[in-house]
Amino acid sequence: MIPPKKSITPNNILTKEVLLSQATSSWERFVIKSKWFLIKGYRPFNIDEISAFFSWFILSHILWIILGTTTFFSLLFYGLNSLFAKELVGKVMGKFITYLNPSFEIKFKDAVVPEWEDGMIDFKKVIIKTVDDSGLKLDLKLDHLKLTLSFNKWYNQKGIIDKVEIHGMTGIIDRSDYLEGDDGKNEIDWFNNEDYELSGLKIVDSFFKVLPKGFTSENNIKPLEFAIYSCEIPKIRIKWLLADFFNASSITGSVNDSLFAIHKRQHKYAYVSDIEDDLNPWKRITRIRLDPLDVDVLGLTSSQFNWIVDGKADITCDIMSPVEEDDGSLSSNYIVIDFKIQFNDLKAKYPIEEPMTSNGEKLISLKDLKPIISYVNNKRLESFEKMETNFELPSLNFRIVKKINELEKISTLSESNFLDLISNEIYIDWLKHVHEYEIEQRNKRIAQWSKSFASQLLVVGIGAMV
Repeated sequence: MIPPKKSITPNNILTKEVLLSQATSSWERFVIKSKWFLIKGYRPFNIDEISAFFSWFILSHILWIILGTTTFFSLLFYGLNSLFAKELVGKVMGKFITYLNPSFEIKFKDAVVPEWEDGMIDFKKVIIKTVDDSGLKLDLKLDHLKLTLSFNKWYNQKGIIDKVEIHGMTGIIDRSDYLEGDDGKNEIDWFNNEDYELSGLKIVDSFFKVLPKGFTSENNIKPLEFAIYSCEIPKIRIKWLLADFFNASSITGSVNDSLFAIHKRQHKYAYVSDIEDDLNPWKRITRIRLDPLDVDVLGLTSSQFNWIVDGKADITCDIMSPVEEDDGSLSSNYIVIDFKIQFNDLKAKYPIEEPMTSNGEKLISLKDLKPIISYVNNKRLESFEKMETNFELPSLNFRIVKKINELEKISTLSESNFLDLISNEIYIDWLKHVHEYEIEQRNKRIAQWSKSFASQLLVVGIGAMV
């Protein structure tokens, strides 16, 4: 016999409070509170509610990956490190990144949970090598490689890595077999994704050696030994490597034991409060200062300056680059660089061939070069006669202007044609100094002749009187 249906009255409605009072454990109370929060009742979930919960779970994790990419991967590495050996995790991560960047072979000793203070993933003992025959060879070891990841950048095909910090980098960058301009290719063409960007690059306490183009153990080309004490560049774009280098926040270090520094230059007048007017139209001026460095290391004994035997050069240049406005436009279409070059202890000889540009064009004739060589050697002789320990030539000052769009896909000075422009301006300014020197020497000879002639007239006059 079916029992009569029990009517629902205010006295027998199951409320949350009634269910909680009848619960016998903490788990039952948790389930009651959760269900009451989600569906305002204590019945089994139906299929629509289960589907909604599952969709919410998946969507929340997708948002977590997108909005907190670095956090997601950090916890992923933490879980993998907890379940497997760190060496195994590092090996798998290296193979995965190598798969994404087939030009490199990347190995990690282990993958470590990031320091949550700066929110970066920290890889220790990283090895980076190139594996293809691009002519550019890397063999680098890093004590620490810290980075952040961005799903948004990856989605826009600008690379998943957002910011990078490198600590204790050592190794060799070999460009000895690289042929610049070969088949119309630039040095960045070996990079698979030319749209790759970094929102920040920091390098600390690093030392590496660069083998320049044409370097062999038999010739006299010297390798460049770089020590980077500190380097901060706010933006790195593969398509604009050289331009972004010019806009570095600060770089300090040495090259072949000669100190160099790159920093934001102070405005012209320290007491002027309106810096914008002081630097107008350039909102930022970057100064590069290089202490005296051997001219052969600078490449000044090559075809452009084949008459220079030895010496040093002290270089200061102010770089005025256009900045991007709020609307995406540039403040200027040009990059302007002011140079000041001081040559010290320069030795010169008369060459067999005329100085040539990198593309084989004549820079200056041997006829016009001859007075420059005589000028350098005469200045050296004057310094020797005065017993000066340091032989300095008057500084060369000039300006170079170049369209900013000509720096696209350019990563070196030689690719940008800057070295040829600099060489041409050096010769122009040197010819001015030679002309002024010749006028000075002629005036000295005239003055000497006048003194000699006057003294002879005085002697003749005195003799006539006697």
